[in-house]
Amino acid sequence: IENLSVVMPVTLGALALGIFMSFSRFDGFFALSHSMFTGLAWILFVLAATVTPEQIKPFVDNGIGDLQARVYFILLRLLDWVDAALNNSASSDNYVFMFEICFLMWWLTYLGIWSILRYGYTWRAVIPAGAVLMVNTFYAPRSTLGFLIAFALIALLLLVRTNLAEHQLRWRVQRLYFNQDLVFDFLR
Repeated sequence: IENLSVVMPVTLGALALGIFMSFSRFDGFFALSHSMFTGLAWILFVLAATVTPEQIKPFVDNGIGDLQARVYFILLRLLDWVDAALNNSASSDNYVFMFEICFLMWWLTYLGIWSILRYGYTWRAVIPAGAVLMVNTFYAPRSTLGFLIAFALIALLLLVRTNLAEHQLRWRVQRLYFNQDLVFDFLR
């Protein structure tokens, strides 16, 4: 669909917040709830840039500011979608689709970074993202197999690197000697 490029700033925002929260002293509940509200606000802000002036004219005519009118327009579209779902009718609103895709990418990115950097759980980041990419590859109208192959290679490198980091930590605790250049040799 048009304007789906908004996914990139949403993903970069989730990446930045995930890195920041991973190294913070906040507990898990605060960090996750903060991420949810920050993510919703960021997604609404990014999606607001896709709204045209013609679409918000009724809001602006009633004295509502430009950015606020854009966000109201998106929220109204989301409420219309909920109303359609409750009344068993179909809705093909692109703003709702973009919102859902952005929300999914926010959580995949944030939880992936959080689980890797905070706890070292690489599989918790790789499996959900890989599953979403596999479903997307299966249903995509154009072939996205290249993305799946690139993801598999990067995921493999990430898994190898985190596994080696765990071994290095264990070797340091056990006071075993190992060459510091082992990382580059092992990745190669």
